[in-house]
Amino acid sequence: MKKIGIVSEYFYPHVGGITEHVYFFAKEVARRGYETVILTGYQGHPVEVDLPYGLRVIQVARSMGIFANGSAGKISVGWNVGSRVKEILKKERFDLIHLHNPLDPVLPLLFLKYSKSLTVGTFHTVLASTRYFKWFNKIAQNYLNKLDGIIAVSPSCATLMEKHFDNSFKVIPNGVDTEWFANPTGKVEKHFGSDANILFLGRLDPRNGLDDLMAAFPQVLKAIPEARLIVAGDGLLRPYYEKKAGDLLGKNIFFEGQVNETRPDYFAASAVFCYPAAIASFGIALLESMAAGVPVVATENEGFKALIDDGVNGLLVPAKDPVALGRALIRVLRDKTLAAILQRNGRQTADRFSWSRVTDQVLDFYGEIFRRKGAPFAA
Repeated sequence: MKKIGIVSEYFYPHVGGITEHVYFFAKEVARRGYETVILTGYQGHPVEVDLPYGLRVIQVARSMGIFANGSAGKISVGWNVGSRVKEILKKERFDLIHLHNPLDPVLPLLFLKYSKSLTVGTFHTVLASTRYFKWFNKIAQNYLNKLDGIIAVSPSCATLMEKHFDNSFKVIPNGVDTEWFANPTGKVEKHFGSDANILFLGRLDPRNGLDDLMAAFPQVLKAIPEARLIVAGDGLLRPYYEKKAGDLLGKNIFFEGQVNETRPDYFAASAVFCYPAAIASFGIALLESMAAGVPVVATENEGFKALIDDGVNGLLVPAKDPVALGRALIRVLRDKTLAAILQRNGRQTADRFSWSRVTDQVLDFYGEIFRRKGAPFAA
């Protein structure tokens, strides 16, 4: 049985696109018979998540929150992290190690440094600044040259990386658990009575555009007085956003906190999903909404444009334009024919990104790498 080590600074209870990717891919790979180990940090308590047979989690070091690239992030800290990494590699003897955001400190870089196994990296992020590439290009290039294969989750991510580094990047997208999102187990009772609910679901970070959505909401409310804005997610800036809601807090704007296990229920209670992020390398939250059959309104960034054909499977508006955002939301809420078209086409889009299909692509890529080394790769 082949053994795969999946390294990520991001895993539950931290919620986000990388966490989702790591968990659902690992589950699918374990289901197919590979021994699979997720290597990540910890925040003082064990991971509480369903781990099927063949899937383990090793919490390597303590995680510390940071703020970088317009978003809340994590790094692992401790004086003996390098020794711990070497100890794990010696004990586990992985056939392949898969690093997520392999240039991120600390765990991905350390596993890349000490790994003697075949090693693959997936890049999830489009960096907001190119200063990183200017300051650390030579060091980063040396690390990238250690990888046996490199994946980018979107063409925009691959294009940016290939502009700065002498490596080729295989584009394999994120996936979505289509079955889970299409089959909610219940209803969010306090929100289920309205047919004008707008859902925002994501970390409360500046780059995710909640400021713009809250600025657009009074325009929506003026046209559709019964509209509600449901904010699902959390972050250090939650008190700031709640204060920004003013008199609408608890009346037309509701902050729900983390809703990880009940996301399908929140989609089921919503008429439209809005994600006005200024920067994105991919749009996994958009796919979740499409799989749930909820129309999407999002912003024109490279990651989202790779998924959404404006007016066909979603609506796109310029980033940082609350007026255009408000108009698009009103349009979807009022035009039931348009909403039905976006729902139908969105579901078809999501089906192309099921985890079964994405995992096939990743395992095929593993196979290519092993064949180049003269060995087969199979469970």
